[in-house]
Amino acid sequence: MRALRRLLIGVIVCAGCKTMEPLPEVRGGIEIGLRRGAAWTTMTVKPPYIIGPSASLKLSKGVMTGSSIGRGVVRIEINREGALGQGPGRVDVDFEEGPDEYKIDGVWNSAPVHLSITSSMLKGSINGGTGFCQYTLDKTLPDGARAGFSICSGLPEETRLEIPNTILSWLTPPELAVILMQLMSAPPHTALEGQFGGFNQR
Repeated sequence: MRALRRLLIGVIVCAGCKTMEPLPEVRGGIEIGLRRGAAWTTMTVKPPYIIGPSASLKLSKGVMTGSSIGRGVVRIEINREGALGQGPGRVDVDFEEGPDEYKIDGVWNSAPVHLSITSSMLKGSINGGTGFCQYTLDKTLPDGARAGFSICSGLPEETRLEIPNTILSWLTPPELAVILMQLMSAPPHTALEGQFGGFNQR
């Protein structure tokens, strides 16, 4: 089974993440969630729609379109080899799949992205809006969630990634990789954010 799928199998959605009634387009959909410290960011997925606090997107025939809140238009073409377009910054990402690793390398929103996903770890960096975020999720919790830490604009924060198994039947690994980058590039901010220097991309 592919590394990206193995990373996400068994992961469940936090029942306490919902804070409002869903839009009609995504009613009955499933949330994916990213927690840093005590703060959450979620996106609701119900193909062809993916909607969250940072973006309103539609995925059809390998093309993701929509808008990124406060930043502009999104149009990304997605295939097995990578993703190309604007999100709203320049997107030019390569996907490489090995026996137990799914690598994401290139440019996401006009900034470098480097992520490595295996059956036991997600590790790498992506621009988080206020600076680069470094993620190391190297634990699998009893409920299937991935956990570890991340550094964005402050001290390391305990971090948890939750994606439901059902989504694996809705999306291809490259489509899921793009949604994962969208989620991780708009991370929740904690009380300490901004008090310390952010992670410096090298």
